[in-house]
Amino acid sequence: MRHPCCPGTTVRRSRRLAAALLVLPTLGAAQERGEETPAQLAELIRRVEDHHRSLPHFTARFEQRFTPRIFGRERIETGRLTVRNPGRMRWDYEDPEPKVFVTDGENTWFHVPADRQVVVGSFGESADPAGAVEGTSSGNPLRFLTGEADILEHFDAFLAGTPPEPDRIALRLVPHEPGEITSLRIEVDDPTGRIHAIVSEDPEGNRTDFRFSDFTTGAVPEDSLFRFTIPPGTEVVTASDLRP
Repeated sequence: MRHPCCPGTTVRRSRRLAAALLVLPTLGAAQERGEETPAQLAELIRRVEDHHRSLPHFTARFEQRFTPRIFGRERIETGRLTVRNPGRMRWDYEDPEPKVFVTDGENTWFHVPADRQVVVGSFGESADPAGAVEGTSSGNPLRFLTGEADILEHFDAFLAGTPPEPDRIALRLVPHEPGEITSLRIEVDDPTGRIHAIVSEDPEGNRTDFRFSDFTTGAVPEDSLFRFTIPPGTEVVTASDLRP
């Protein structure tokens, strides 16, 4: 997965709470010792899902860092993420070049103005917010941000060592079935369950790192943000056509 999807490259350039009060201090100590229990991890993951499911909408800044295992240069992109439940997201890339990935929860559009091209698909069919979205739609890491994914249905969970921030917990998620993702690391706020980072690795060892900051829950995003009108003169490519 590059952007849980295949980011950093364009198509043409590469292709529950009472129990939680008891769990929190125990889990934090267990993380330092490298220990955990299934019940503690399940409680934490429920908290993550419940937090994001409870948010009707939010915006955040994101940094996306794609690190190839062997060849190529690390690529860093930044922009703004807008989420409105159920399932709608818009990733507006600002630097180093403008582009946009939009989903209404079912359909996806990925537009790179410089390439005069838009990739259209269905959520879970393709490879990006810079390539559409690989894997099943319910198990795709992008769904974590809307609380729609049943994480333990698709992944085994383990504590992943000490995260960079003292008020966070890091989890390693290993998919039940082989696919475009071999492992995930998520960093979540303790105790709210808000996701601050999603790091994925693909079978080739390439890594995509998403970090989120400046969360806001102000004005309700307009429905029009989650629909995409294809500009005249833009080549339309279906995500399924890009699959090997």
